[in-house]
Amino acid sequence: LTRLAGFGGVVWWGGADAARALALALAAREGPILPLATGAPQPADVLVERHLCVDTAASGGDAELLARTDSGRR
Repeated sequence: LTRLAGFGGVVWWGGADAARALALALAAREGPILPLATGAPQPADVLVERHLCVDTAASGGDAELLARTDSGRR
């Protein structure tokens, strides 16, 4: 767990000693803190949600202006 990449947390159903070892391995990782879910996971523990936000403030709120390509410029 200290070297693996590409995951956002660990779900463990087992003994407390193994859970402690997993928690220590997760804590030793570089980067963001990853959660250790013990017992039955909640939906938030195993689902991925992504959001996309387009900031149109730089174009004065004009999303069409931001979407233009070079061919649309004069």
